[in-house]
Amino acid sequence: MTRRKKLLKPPAEQKVVMLSREALPDFEEAERLFYANEKAKNRLKRTIAWHRENINAFKKAMQEQGIELNLETITYRTIRNNLVLYAIEKWGNKPQTVNMRLRTLRQFFGFLVDEGYLAENPASKVERLKTAETLIVALNKEQVRRLLAVPDRKTFTGLRDYTIMLLLLDTGLRLSEISGMQMGDINFNENYIKVMGKGAKERTVPMQKKLKKVLKEYLLHRNNDAPDHDYVFITVDNNPTNNRGIQERIEIISKKAGVTEVRTSPHTWRHTFARMYILNGGDPFSLKKILGHNSWEMVHRYVNLFGSEVSSQHKKASPLENLFDD
Repeated sequence: MTRRKKLLKPPAEQKVVMLSREALPDFEEAERLFYANEKAKNRLKRTIAWHRENINAFKKAMQEQGIELNLETITYRTIRNNLVLYAIEKWGNKPQTVNMRLRTLRQFFGFLVDEGYLAENPASKVERLKTAETLIVALNKEQVRRLLAVPDRKTFTGLRDYTIMLLLLDTGLRLSEISGMQMGDINFNENYIKVMGKGAKERTVPMQKKLKKVLKEYLLHRNNDAPDHDYVFITVDNNPTNNRGIQERIEIISKKAGVTEVRTSPHTWRHTFARMYILNGGDPFSLKKILGHNSWEMVHRYVNLFGSEVSSQHKKASPLENLFDD
């Protein structure tokens, strides 16, 4: 075995391995590269728009404080002090809003690290703000019946609104999933709807016969004067309905129904689906799949919240409890 020589080689003779780093772009160019990468990953347009909104908020905060958008000088302290604290104290943003900004910045700077432009991600060290657990509110059967009784199903608008509410009630789809639904997503032969959910993740949601019947009726009228696009839900002018349009229609229906004691947003309908699904004996595993949740957190909340109602129902219907009068 050869022994190591005592004398060290002069520095000039040593082989130095240097990690090369890509030329750092300016902030505007970095943004462009990030959005292009998101498109290449087939991210949904609304996801990219969401990232753009969050990055614009960061840029606005920096501009208002006179801070240069220099990728070399932005640190975790910049993000913590000049975005997080500034957004809370100056803009009065809620923790949920600030956490959305942080989520995008983590992805944005993470992309720059992956591409070799930055050595580390400054946003990764900034902790998310603690948020109060939001109260889950769902509609009861009586409220649902009142809402479903409002639309005039003899009109196109009324039939469309009625169909959307049935879809919300029986599938728990997100608002964006309904507004983005296209004709090819509906499979009447196999009784399911193909849904493009969050993160461009595709799933299939079962469709039962009552919903199927009404949906077929609506599509029959929709296709009478077929628009030049494939979106399922449209306006009287044949334009695709958007999220805000659906929200406004539900608000109008709620006022007419006199259901003002609870918020009747599309997300409340989603909670209502989860509640009724559990109360009717649905299991958490299929609920998670139908709703398109990535984690168990929200499903566990549903089960914990509405599980006590299942126990109460069992007590009323228990064969043993009802066997004897005493």
